[in-house]
Amino acid sequence: MAIHRLIKFVDERLLNQPGRRLRFGQRLTPGLIRRLQRQGMNRTVRYAAKHSRFYQRKFKEFGIDPRKVYSHADLGNFFTTAADLRNNPVEDFLCAPPEFGFETTGTSMGVNKRVYFSYAEMQHYGRDSAAGLYNLGVRREDVVADGFDYSFWNAPFTAYYALIPLRCLHVIGAFVEPKEFYERVKVYRPTVIMGVPTHIVRVTEVAEKEGIWPVKLLLLGGENLSERTRRYIESVWKGARVVLSYGQTEAFGANGIECPEKHGYHLDDLNLVNEIADPDEDGYGELTYTTLNRQVMPLIRYRSADVTRWAQDGQCQCGLQLMPRVARIAGRSDELINCSMGNISPYWFEEILRDIHDVTDDWQVIVRRGDRDDRIEFHLELRPEAGADEVREHIFRNIEERFPDCWRYYQKRFFEFDFHYHAPRTLSTGRKLRRLIDARRDAWEQ
Repeated sequence: MAIHRLIKFVDERLLNQPGRRLRFGQRLTPGLIRRLQRQGMNRTVRYAAKHSRFYQRKFKEFGIDPRKVYSHADLGNFFTTAADLRNNPVEDFLCAPPEFGFETTGTSMGVNKRVYFSYAEMQHYGRDSAAGLYNLGVRREDVVADGFDYSFWNAPFTAYYALIPLRCLHVIGAFVEPKEFYERVKVYRPTVIMGVPTHIVRVTEVAEKEGIWPVKLLLLGGENLSERTRRYIESVWKGARVVLSYGQTEAFGANGIECPEKHGYHLDDLNLVNEIADPDEDGYGELTYTTLNRQVMPLIRYRSADVTRWAQDGQCQCGLQLMPRVARIAGRSDELINCSMGNISPYWFEEILRDIHDVTDDWQVIVRRGDRDDRIEFHLELRPEAGADEVREHIFRNIEERFPDCWRYYQKRFFEFDFHYHAPRTLSTGRKLRRLIDARRDAWEQ
């Protein structure tokens, strides 16, 4: 425990400057990080067992002795799930009085989860996030404009607390109409722009017509981003880098940050204990984590529903190389659909559509049940002057080349395709566009 107290003292008193914090993190050894994680895991489990009614019940049900838990392996088959957060009173998870509350965006379910924090916890996350931004080149003299939606969501406050230690000028543009956002923030000439990819693409379309100013970084989060979209944004904001953050509301949106070399996400090993649960033969499984350094609502072995694997391309050489990396998120476990087309995920359709420039980056695929087989229903936004027949043929060529097994199934009429075309900017009406939907459940239940 002496090491934990020393680290806490250093964290709060000596490492408030992002550059100094980053350099300190770079000097930690893997062995020391593992030791801190084991101590933090044991401390968190014992704390939750004492204060959380939910974990008291679950530990008793699974026969878990909190005093003996130092790793996820010590928890056996126990996990905390999103369903647990939805189906139990949130008070059963609280271990201390909450001071700030957020809701998840409910991408795949109709019921949002509530997650609570203290101001001290958000400040702690902010100091580590500031070090991550410093690693990306953000400095005191930068001007940062954020376009996040402030309604119930953690993302803007994750940015806010990360920028406090950097002492940047922070311009809150929020989730306003893209042209208004562009016109109002350009007065400040921000060098860093933050926001959700879908929104920032729209802002970029305005900038492409109206003109740009020097921007060095666009930090995007809240949803995935295709490489085609990244290249488009970088081509407009000439000289800028587009980097993705990775986070969930349950971890204050601060699970990790994309490597500057764009080789996956570095995870925060000092605030989370991470694992890949139930990996398949290729190493892909569900990212699962335990939150450390949390007093209000700690989560133990929480199943994120995000499917990924540990990075396969060796050790990164960036400033966060000691922090483990996962590959890009392949999809969500609740968006992986088994159907006649195969075990499909949003990744499949990103690959199918990535070089088809006649459709926008907003698309949706719905799997429906036909009279005798599955029907894969494409909903695509066509750009002006685009031809629906040409788009359809391009999609077929890409499937044949990139997913040959799927193409053989199609030729054998194991499933059918349907195509529905929409005007630009009509598919996405909320904060996030759900990419892949299984609509067969109602048919099965009839």
